[in-house]
Amino acid sequence: MTKSISFRGLLGLGIAALLSSTVFANDGLSLEEANTIVKEDLASTQVMAEVCPAIIGKNAKFDQNIQLLIKAYLQDYSDQSMTFDKIQADSEYKSVLEEARQAAKETSKDEQKSVCEDVVNYQV
Repeated sequence: MTKSISFRGLLGLGIAALLSSTVFANDGLSLEEANTIVKEDLASTQVMAEVCPAIIGKNAKFDQNIQLLIKAYLQDYSDQSMTFDKIQADSEYKSVLEEARQAAKETSKDEQKSVCEDVVNYQV
């Protein structure tokens, strides 16, 4: 993930990947590259879970959709026994998470609110 990608861009890429029926292996990505993409998606989702409640308030639909996104992203991880709790200890994930947090800080409040609303309105 590059720092030039905005918070909204992270979400957009993540949701687009989720909605796509294309499997990572079919895209010619190595296992490591595919796992890194999953980590980036999970990190942007975690940052949304951290940031959005202060912007949109407590929202059950938001919380439900965050959990759906996490579950969907973990399905694409190569180690099917990986959980969201386990990935928190991964050094690469920690680095990606910090980059996502920094991207969120550099994003306008209007963009953040739009991203949060996108998650609330997300439908499987």
